[in-house]
Amino acid sequence: MIKYSLDFILHVHDVSAQTLTNSLTEFSEGLRISEKPPESGSGTHFAIDLRAEDPTLIFDICSQFGRIKSVKVDEVKV
Repeated sequence: MIKYSLDFILHVHDVSAQTLTNSLTEFSEGLRISEKPPESGSGTHFAIDLRAEDPTLIFDICSQFGRIKSVKVDEVKV
């Protein structure tokens, strides 16, 4: 089975790390979310690092909360 390692920044407004965790836990492993200071303007940046079987599903979920940027995806053989 091939899994993917995903590392990206999610820019959100009025969304907590707990909300993101609740939404992603079911579809991922090794989920780590850390808050980063925004480059400019308002909102919050979360650095998200996880492993998942379907990166598209993860990005679809996250795009409902905000804007995805700085995406890195690598294959991980298990």
